[in-house]
Amino acid sequence: MKSIKSFLACTIGNVIEWYEFIVFGYFAGIIGAVFFPASSPLLSLFKAFGVFALGIMVRPLGGLLFGHIGDKFGRKNALFLSMALMSVPTFLIGLLPTYESIGISASVILILIRIAQGLAMGGEYAGTMTYLVEGATTTNRGLYGSIAALSLVIGMALGSFVSAILHTSLNPEQMLSWGWRIPFFISFIGIVWAIYLRLCLQESPHFVQYQKDHPIVKSPIKEAFSHDLIPIITTIFSQCFLAVGMYTMTVFFSTYAQQNFKGLAPLTSALLNTPGVLLIGVSAVLSGWLSDKWGRKKILMVVAGAAILLSWYFAFFLEIKEVSSFFLVHLSMSVLTGCFLGPIPSFLADCFSVKTRYTSIAFSNNLSMGIFGGTAPMMITYLMSVYCLDTIPLYYLMLSAGVSLIGLMFVSLTCHPREAESQVGDPENY
Repeated sequence: MKSIKSFLACTIGNVIEWYEFIVFGYFAGIIGAVFFPASSPLLSLFKAFGVFALGIMVRPLGGLLFGHIGDKFGRKNALFLSMALMSVPTFLIGLLPTYESIGISASVILILIRIAQGLAMGGEYAGTMTYLVEGATTTNRGLYGSIAALSLVIGMALGSFVSAILHTSLNPEQMLSWGWRIPFFISFIGIVWAIYLRLCLQESPHFVQYQKDHPIVKSPIKEAFSHDLIPIITTIFSQCFLAVGMYTMTVFFSTYAQQNFKGLAPLTSALLNTPGVLLIGVSAVLSGWLSDKWGRKKILMVVAGAAILLSWYFAFFLEIKEVSSFFLVHLSMSVLTGCFLGPIPSFLADCFSVKTRYTSIAFSNNLSMGIFGGTAPMMITYLMSVYCLDTIPLYYLMLSAGVSLIGLMFVSLTCHPREAESQVGDPENY
């Protein structure tokens, strides 16, 4: 029972935190109108996506903060604190007065809350990746790591589903008045249970063993930048396609579908995004499992190469502006995004030593997401408005896949055999 609690504490907590973080993006259009009124809906949306990007761009700072805690005081403590820091601000968004009520103060408070969410997310996913991979054997690290990716996707899909239901059940006036608050209040349902499970979380067996055999690192941040700087830099660029793909397939295309297919029923339009999100999760688990057999770097390079070719090929289909062609593009690129996502947790764990693994993974992953992913919806929206090209999203994906492919060429997996990782990490420890 304790093993089940530890596993659920890690994965369910990650599901809830990703729901809380991503739901802001699904309601970006409404949040833009409520908190950033402007002369045009596009400008309001651009501002909302800017705040969304800000929450992602501060994630590297959260990664360093929680990475320090996780590498020095334990993965369990870092995961519990990140859960608490995410949940409270999310609930506060639902209570926040609008621009119409208190003016610019509402916008400023929303930005500050989004920053707090970004800091929390900076430690959450990296901690989940680290914890699950360290609890696996050397033969199933890819599969266990992909469970972290799956929990991320489930959180995103949950946000997509809630968005679809609300946009269908409420009219535009109700959504602008009070409906947009509901998804932030909903998160409270799972908060109490998730925090309870996090309190029951057992410490990573690999971390415990390492602490017994080695002195505690006084400054994991300093240690990481002293010994892991090159792997950090190369993995930042290696994750570019993942960063752009995740936020394009989920946040951007969700808004794109609702704005370009107004002739569809509201529920159908809103749910166009959901199958693709779910496919990301399924593909992630499959590719994570395959990475244990064929190698992580090999799979990542093949997927990046395929993304370059298919992004160019599917550009024509997106230009047609029909539901069927959009659906084909979205599903296909979602599969590729998922296939790239699955091996990433174990790939990153293989790149860094256990003594600074949490810090290095958190900083590398979050900085890549911040630079490339958080800005993607905003940049794509801007470029489409300037060049009036519907193919911009796919060209942007093609460019990001090229950056990842170059980054992967310079990555050298260490696996740190001197730490005898094969002797630590039995699934029974869960």
